[in-house]
Amino acid sequence: MRRIFIILLFLLAACGVRSGVREQAAKPDIRFTVIYHPDGPLYVGDRVSIEVLSPSDFKSNNKTIRVSLGQKTLGETNFGPFGIGGRQQATFYWVWDTKGLDSGVHTLTFSVLPAGSIWTENVSLLPVADMPAPGPDAHWEVAETACCAIHYVSGTDAARDIETLKATADADAADVEQRLGVKFKDKIPLTFLPRVLGQGGFTSTGVYVSYLDQNYAGSTAKQVVHHEMVHWLDAQMGAKARLQMLQEGLAVYFSDGHFKIEPIPARAEALIQLKWYIPLRELVNSFYDSQHEIGYIEAGALTGYMIKTYGWEKYDAFYRDLNPQNGPDANVLNAGLQAHFHLSLDQIETGFKAWLSQQTVTENDLTDVRLTISFYDSVRRYQQALDPSAYFMTAWLPDGDDMRQRGIVADYLRHPVSAIDRQIESLLVSGNASLLAGDYKTTELDIRIVNTLLDVIANTQKK
Repeated sequence: MRRIFIILLFLLAACGVRSGVREQAAKPDIRFTVIYHPDGPLYVGDRVSIEVLSPSDFKSNNKTIRVSLGQKTLGETNFGPFGIGGRQQATFYWVWDTKGLDSGVHTLTFSVLPAGSIWTENVSLLPVADMPAPGPDAHWEVAETACCAIHYVSGTDAARDIETLKATADADAADVEQRLGVKFKDKIPLTFLPRVLGQGGFTSTGVYVSYLDQNYAGSTAKQVVHHEMVHWLDAQMGAKARLQMLQEGLAVYFSDGHFKIEPIPARAEALIQLKWYIPLRELVNSFYDSQHEIGYIEAGALTGYMIKTYGWEKYDAFYRDLNPQNGPDANVLNAGLQAHFHLSLDQIETGFKAWLSQQTVTENDLTDVRLTISFYDSVRRYQQALDPSAYFMTAWLPDGDDMRQRGIVADYLRHPVSAIDRQIESLLVSGNASLLAGDYKTTELDIRIVNTLLDVIANTQKK
């Protein structure tokens, strides 16, 4: 309790520090939220991107928004859905080049068109000399291996460990090829990010994996690289329909776990015993909206059950042949199961749960699953509150090729750096280490402290 009390005093003393450099100068009856990138303080020379989030009742049809600096229009764009979560916003990529400007406060004007709200925001630019290491000299570098073109930023933890990462990437790629029985057509564009984004990995125009010593999201780079490489090869192999539950299930199954090597079937049975199991029909229709770890555990276990029951060749034929024209994902899945296995989704689920009931689950297994879910819920709660660019549903993940062509590294290099952020991230790092070591009492304490801090922050922001 003494530890919690000291940290709460520290937090209460620090509240208000974060918002001091970017203040709304005049905002009459405006409910738009503005997010600037790179995260953390802005410096002279930054190429600044801006997200303008619209309120839930905003009618965005035929509406645009303009951002200006004095009499100069920096950009104008439409509102539209963004990220996995489809958040409604206007997105300006690298709209404000601050090179040559003076340090200090600059006023941006935002105008919703036609004839909409207008407001201004004061944005502080710090001198470039104040930029922390690796600073303005940081740049993109690339290392070629048998499997990959590995992109990373100079002066980062990935740059320090690049030889180890090269060997790890080649080993993971060879393992993925062996498991799926297919070779990668070309080299994989693999980017190591020097900050946390999402749970630590994405696959889009390339494979993106967080790599940093203070990885508060807890996942190991090797596990995430393997997972994302399965996605990359899976996409190369093609499929008529892309059901999120099955895509993620394939990556978890062929990586022998989600964030770590783990007995996925036993952990899925633990979900049933904890009464957290999500029925498959519900899960497949709302996979990314469901609790993340529960969904991935169930998806990986289901994939494993079907491959062990019917064999990889039959499962692969079913997986590639799903017809997206059959309607909602549950209907698509049901039709595919009937066509290939002559069983409905409900019948498959009955067999699946019977198979899970045969798994051995210990008290330690139940505790580990419970705390894993609690830990990652706390990670995402922290991201939503204090590191929103990292939250997986709306993560700030500009195209890597575009960034490299422009010589931009700051969007991936910077992150929130207040004392509050550092304190919470340190607790999350400690909690994850304790969880991996099986020290559940320490894990539970760290999670409790993190959520107490976030409660205080939420209550402070309401005042």
